Amino acid sequence: MTREEMLERLRTAWSSTRFFLAQFRNYIVTGLVIIIPLAATIFILRFIWDFLYNFLLPLFEVAQTSIPFIAGIYLQIIIVAIILTFLYALGRAARSAAGGQVERYWHGAIESIPVVRSFYRVVRQVVDMFSATNPLANQPVVVLEYPRIGALALGMITSRFVMPDGEEYLTIYIPTIPIPTSGFMTFVRESEVTPTDITFDEAMRIIFSGGVLAEEITREHFKRRHRLDKGEADEESAALAAERSTMD
Repeated sequence: MTREEMLERLRTAWSSTRFFLAQFRNYIVTGLVIIIPLAATIFILRFIWDFLYNFLLPLFEVAQTSIPFIAGIYLQIIIVAIILTFLYALGRAARSAAGGQVERYWHGAIESIPVVRSFYRVVRQVVDMFSATNPLANQPVVVLEYPRIGALALGMITSRFVMPDGEEYLTIYIPTIPIPTSGFMTFVRESEVTPTDITFDEAMRIIFSGGVLAEEITREHFKRRHRLDKGEADEESAALAAERSTMD
């Protein structure tokens, strides 16, 4: 083996190692982004559940002396109702002006904690990405060649960009993994993008999975489109046959 061949193999091995480490890091971060909100939600709900259970159980035990079997399932139903009512009231209050100020103060207080800050920002960005107020949630999803010719990327049409000569370009936001909120913006001609039937949520699932769910989602859309096209062709054939029979 010559020196040049050995160096080429070392460069190839190093490139493969760097790619593996980058993928490993991305999947770890994606896993954290998914598990942290879930774990925090379970922890908070469990804390509220235990607090209400320990607070209400003595009252139910007193009432059980006169009304048999009042505890147990009834206590759990009441706790669920209290939690849902509390979450509804909290969400409604957060929509008000005063609630918005409290929410901003709360976010600022958490982001001032050095260790928690980075994780909290990531979680908050992901939650905002899937919230109903996200302006991208109802935008059409397209496929375009990016970052080079021959490479395809998913993007959302956000608006139009008008050039000084009046020519219009589509403004496309291209989310990235593992944090879709840190994506890219580009201007392209409408003829250079391919419309899709993919929804915003499906696009986010593809991105968060690192492309693992891409085949499942896109193949299902292809099958659905094929069935629609076949159904339209069958209807057209039936209409032509009926027209011919009428003429005969």
